Order: sequence, then C-alpha cells, then structure tokens
Amino acid sequence: MPAPEEHGFLRVAVAAPELRVADVAFNARATAAAMRGLAAQGVRLAVFPELGLTGYTCGDLFFQPSLRQAAAQVAVELAKTAHDLGMIAFVGLPVEAAGRLYNCAAVLAEGRVWGLTPKSHLPNY
Repeated sequence: MPAPEEHGFLRVAVAAPELRVADVAFNARATAAAMRGLAAQGVRLAVFPELGLTGYTCGDLFFQPSLRQAAAQVAVELAKTAHDLGMIAFVGLPVEAAGRLYNCAAVLAEGRVWGLTPKSHLPNY
C-alpha cells in the first residue's frame, strides 16, 4: 500500500499518554515514547493533551517557577525528538509571561519550539 505522503496526505494522530500530576520528567518520557510509536506508524503531526507535560490538576503548583521551567525544558527536548522522528507535535504546558499564567499549546518542529498559543476559551465553572 502506498504511503499517505505519496497522495499528498499527512498522517495525523491525537495521543493521550499516561501522565502523573506534576511529574514533568515522567510525562516527558511518556510523551516521547508515544511520539516514537506514532512515528513508527507513519504519523507526521501529533497532538497531545492540554497541560500534558505537567498534568491539568496542578492547582497552586502552576505558580511554582520550577514546575514551569521544567515543562519549558522538556518541551525543548521533545522538539528535538520530534525533529529526529520527522514529526511536528503540539504539547500542552503552563507558561508565565508578563506576570500572568497561561495554559499554552507549544508547536514543536524542526528541533525547536516554534511558537506558543494560549488557551482562549476558558471554562466558566
């Protein structure tokens, strides 16, 4: 069977690897493993969960610089993994900018973090 790229298609996947709240190293390893598995299936664009590098329910821990710095560092490392696999990936992480905290999606491509986009539709609990 011909590869999807031969017909102008791109194989895309959404993945939800196992995660542990506030365990950035574990979550990065799980994300990298999922990326490798997806790449083996021909996936070239992968989307991972919102705040998947830290876990969604970190609460006050999101205000800890060490958690945010760890997430930013593994995003850079995962960008290199994505590049090595010939993939573009979107991962979720908290980002502090100008004294405000944002729930962002990072675009990982060509070995670097290409951009961040903050969540714009926030739940109204």
